[in-house]
Amino acid sequence: MSTNRFISIDVETANSWFGSICQVGVVEFVDGQIVNEWESLVDPEDDFFEFNTRIHGITAVMVAGQPTFQAVLETVRMLASDSLITSYGHFDRAAFSQACDTRKLPPMANDWLNIQSAVRRAWPDRYATGGYRLNAVCKHLGIPLARHHNALDDARAAGIVLLRACEASGIHPQDWLARNRQPIQIAAASVVNASGPLAGEGIVFTGAMQMARQKAQDLAAAMGCEPSNGVTKKTTILVVGDQDLSRLAGKQKSSKHLKAEELIKVGQEIRIISESDFLAMVSIDEADRQPAA
Repeated sequence: MSTNRFISIDVETANSWFGSICQVGVVEFVDGQIVNEWESLVDPEDDFFEFNTRIHGITAVMVAGQPTFQAVLETVRMLASDSLITSYGHFDRAAFSQACDTRKLPPMANDWLNIQSAVRRAWPDRYATGGYRLNAVCKHLGIPLARHHNALDDARAAGIVLLRACEASGIHPQDWLARNRQPIQIAAASVVNASGPLAGEGIVFTGAMQMARQKAQDLAAAMGCEPSNGVTKKTTILVVGDQDLSRLAGKQKSSKHLKAEELIKVGQEIRIISESDFLAMVSIDEADRQPAA
């Protein structure tokens, strides 16, 4: 199973029963890019509730003659292969489970990641206790979501949210399975050393790094930097993880990296450095603070 490939899935249901799936959307991500999208209306072989139709706009007339869940499931199995499956929240996985169980079909055997749990851990200060609905998170991160409660649009947006969570935390998609089993940790704010050699600098870290993100922010604060989780007009230094620099080889850049370059083009002074360069500055600062022999 490739750790750089995952499938994002979303479903809509005809009524309050989880297994009444009436639409499925699937988006395939490889190396941080969308490579395939697929969606289908589904005949749930069940009644539609007016409440559900008001949410997603799908009616019994629209699904007449569409594939049943059993037929759609085979396509989803083929698209997913042995890759990680992801969805935003626990609802979609439960819907697949209920739909399979009722029809006595073998369930999906893939590892399944709840992106919502990853969001709460990637940005604990903002989302640990609430406010992490898909549309709210997309709005905050600037991710397009034209048709909320359309299965394909929601699956696409959820997958991009996961990529942003990976970028913010340095955790790869497959590794979130283990991280989500651990407690949410609300990090204490780094104490900024006002007399440090980089006092007044605003620093942001992006990509997969050798050290934990909180550790990097603490080291930066000890040198006088003001750490931030996002690139803003106050950012003067962007540190890019060495693993990302090696893996991307200039072909892909994180959203933070791209935003920093956009700000540089309009005149903002931002120095983009590698993790190794950052650690070199830390070493020099620590050496300078050692008492003379």
